[in-house]
Amino acid sequence: MPKFLQDIIDASRPKPHVDGITMVLDRISKFPGMEVEAIAQYIDVAKIGWGIPFIMESASVKKWVDRWKSMGVSVSNGGTLLEYCVTKGKQDNCIRKLASEGFGTLEISEGVIEISRAEKKSMVGLARSLGMRVHVEVGKKDSRNQLTLNATLDRIRAALDMDIDMVIVEGRESGKGVAIYDESGNIKWDWVDAIVSEFGLKGIMFEAPQEVQQTSLIMRLGKDVNLGNIALASVAALETQRQSLRGDTFGIHPVQPEIMGGPSPRFVYYIISSHGTIDQDRIMKLTGLNRRTTQNSLSSLIRQGLIRETRDMTDLRRKLYSISS
Repeated sequence: MPKFLQDIIDASRPKPHVDGITMVLDRISKFPGMEVEAIAQYIDVAKIGWGIPFIMESASVKKWVDRWKSMGVSVSNGGTLLEYCVTKGKQDNCIRKLASEGFGTLEISEGVIEISRAEKKSMVGLARSLGMRVHVEVGKKDSRNQLTLNATLDRIRAALDMDIDMVIVEGRESGKGVAIYDESGNIKWDWVDAIVSEFGLKGIMFEAPQEVQQTSLIMRLGKDVNLGNIALASVAALETQRQSLRGDTFGIHPVQPEIMGGPSPRFVYYIISSHGTIDQDRIMKLTGLNRRTTQNSLSSLIRQGLIRETRDMTDLRRKLYSISS
């Protein structure tokens, strides 16, 4: 069936998606109906949160999973459910039950407990043998017991060494006080830059429950960033951001050239292209980048011939930056 005003823009994004993955957090508050069918094309994974399946009848869980599958959406457990089973020594039983009920994706996390590498490899192997995709979530749920950046990088590295499909960077439902977010929900860009610089975007998903976080990550990393813990009510808004059909990201992707050097130069280029001629202090204020990162990004963009540097004729000490014509 054609999209609305398809003669002007074809906003279809046929599955399977190899990037720009969207994972929703399903709280089991309302059975997925017409409102979900309308946007199911843009949902790749539905994660039934936490240990919710424990409090449901088995037949109800299967009915819920089947409904998602009928719309072409893979269903994942919440990592907490599997963590609880690990504490009981019943992780294999859990994985087999999930597979038999139609869950297509297994999430392994250590948000509350620690799981040995041997146990994780065993669970990955079992899930693979049952035809499941595997996501490994990195991060702690307790804001008072957070991993350091180096520890986070080490765990991502270790997870990617296993036969998995995606590493998820913890964000919880709040997007506050965990991993890449500070206590107010602001993004710690030094963390994001460190993760993306080492691992790239493919195979990495950032949980981003707040719409402002989703917009910021797309503006900085591009439309193909994988995002998780998206509320069902935010899916359509997120997709318009990905496709540059909303004010925040309007037109940024079609006009942005290939930019080398990681996410920071891309973000600085976007700011300059959006605001016109601008000085370094203003760029730092708009991006939140520190002076050294900003200077390095500007130098990289100048070397690539993407921007030009001139002097403010009213103050020759002040440098101005604009897009190269």
